[in-house]
Amino acid sequence: MSARPIEVTVLSAVGEPLGTWTGTPTNALWRATRQTPRLTVSGATRPCERHGEGWALRLREGERPPKNNGRAR
Repeated sequence: MSARPIEVTVLSAVGEPLGTWTGTPTNALWRATRQTPRLTVSGATRPCERHGEGWALRLREGERPPKNNGRAR
């Protein structure tokens, strides 16, 4: 079973919104188990954080925003 792609807000290291990104969570049952979704960015799996009505992915210092790819949609 694979998770459906989700759209997250990409935040800079200081919390400034940089845009949105669509990615597929690595933990497919995150909704059922009430966990935060985890996304793979720059070769590492990282948890998302709550942001308004949805989820956000905070970048580390010096990290570039991920690019949307056709497979995630």
